[in-house]
Amino acid sequence: MKRVLVLSVALGLSWVIARPAAQQPSAGVSPSDLVSSWTLTSIERGLTSGKPERTTNSRGLLIFDAAGHAYEIFTSVNRQVTDSPQTDALRTFSSSGGFWGGYRVDAAQKTITFKAEGAISPSLMGREFSRTLEQTGDRLTMTSVDEPHAQGGIRWTWERVPTVDNLSPLYRQVVGFWQHVVEKRVNVTTGAVLSESKRSPSVIVYTPGGFVGVHFPPLNRKPFAAETPTPEEARAALMGYVGYYGALTVYPGQVFHNILAGVSPLSGTTLRRFVELSGNEVTVRFPPTTNQQGQQSTTLVTLRRLSGEADMLPRRR
Repeated sequence: MKRVLVLSVALGLSWVIARPAAQQPSAGVSPSDLVSSWTLTSIERGLTSGKPERTTNSRGLLIFDAAGHAYEIFTSVNRQVTDSPQTDALRTFSSSGGFWGGYRVDAAQKTITFKAEGAISPSLMGREFSRTLEQTGDRLTMTSVDEPHAQGGIRWTWERVPTVDNLSPLYRQVVGFWQHVVEKRVNVTTGAVLSESKRSPSVIVYTPGGFVGVHFPPLNRKPFAAETPTPEEARAALMGYVGYYGALTVYPGQVFHNILAGVSPLSGTTLRRFVELSGNEVTVRFPPTTNQQGQQSTTLVTLRRLSGEADMLPRRR
């Protein structure tokens, strides 16, 4: 029997500890140590220069589940109204990053290898890259090894987020990685399908730490010709891309995305959607829009579950 939920999704879009851990460097980071929501504390660039610089106004979210999925987004961009589209796109791209995909950990070597399925950068999609790992209690430090767009080296410092107190049954159903399957534009009156489209590998993640993350890249983006994109390449890469993270709030019958940072939509936006949950799939229904002829249509988005509550909740220590 189908159950109707209300979620928030933007289109158009993990183990958490229950009590503080001892603040001692780990001998090696295991996958179960990583499963959690992590918020960004700092970014340092230019490590190979010997004089790394800390990026200002950095914000981001990192998510791991126990099924081998990872999500990351970070940004330090300050948009200006006077920017041209090309300048804005290049600034956004150079100040932002992130992907979703798989990961594996080498605890002995203190390294993590990712394979990006979807990403802000089209050059990152489908590629494997590695970072070093160091964990001290609830603080996780990752340093780039061989990934694209990490010129001069990047170091990220993340802090673990605890689990939301007293997760409701609805919240527990929502938690997990959800992969995009298809989008349909439907006539509200007749139910006729007006258009149907897919995306490059895309995901939305709901965490028991109270966050939501989205990576929705469009199809058929071309990799950049060089490590650094031209303004035109940057604009093309971001056209139609939806990516952000936000605070997740769950009410009876409703879930909101309160966007904190990302590429699109802008931070400060609050989103709400209606969703029908059936087994391991959800159908997201957007509010109807009316064209000049007075006809109403809505967008329906189908998402398939990749992981759930058991993969996202913390290991007790």
